[in-house]
Amino acid sequence: MKNIYISGIYRILKNHIFILGCILAFVITLVFTANLMGMTGRFERMGCAGRMIFINIAMMAFFTIFVPLYTNEEYRDGTIRNKLVAGFSQKQVYLGILFSHITALLEMTVCYFLAGVIGGAKVSTELAITTVVLFFAMCGYISVMEFVAMRVQKTVLVAICAFVILNLAYNIVMIGNFFLAFILKGTAYTIGRIIYNASVFGQWLIQAGFADPQTNPGNINQLIISVLIVVISILLGCIGLNKRDLK
Repeated sequence: MKNIYISGIYRILKNHIFILGCILAFVITLVFTANLMGMTGRFERMGCAGRMIFINIAMMAFFTIFVPLYTNEEYRDGTIRNKLVAGFSQKQVYLGILFSHITALLEMTVCYFLAGVIGGAKVSTELAITTVVLFFAMCGYISVMEFVAMRVQKTVLVAICAFVILNLAYNIVMIGNFFLAFILKGTAYTIGRIIYNASVFGQWLIQAGFADPQTNPGNINQLIISVLIVVISILLGCIGLNKRDLK
């Protein structure tokens, strides 16, 4: 799997869409953090760090498109089939691609963080923790995306599934805001809060300061939830994977 992972990283680093994504991550973060557009009101009052955290959600949009389409391209150009012919299992291919995407996320996060600091965000423990929490939240999101992308080989269908997952992440939070505020109590509330934080969008709202403070289970619990999503996605993704036939 190590060879698959290394080759996957090499191909992603050469991918024009990913390169453009990293450039945009740097430029957009710098522009928003430094408020080069001169926006006023609440956006101005956020401060540099607040604006930096706010624009972090753009990475969710990028990987919603990049992960499924990149994996689908691996199917279409025969890369995955060639790896299987070379003796690797579908499970090894799946994990290699997944960890390549997570490493790509780390690289983009570094671009994002550097741009934020250059844009005026003060390096602090709080900012570092927030960045780590959101990174792991995105790892969970990417894991779910890759789970679907490895199972669905048709380009149109995988694109539809990706946007269904995106909408699900959004609607979990929108519905969750109502249920957590007015309906759920006790154990049901605890479960609801876990589901709320299972969405990367929910964790972003909390870290950006837009959500009700009661929806925040704490940074440690958010990290645990994100790691569990990664683990569960991998376990489900590996079930029966080696037994399927590629068309």
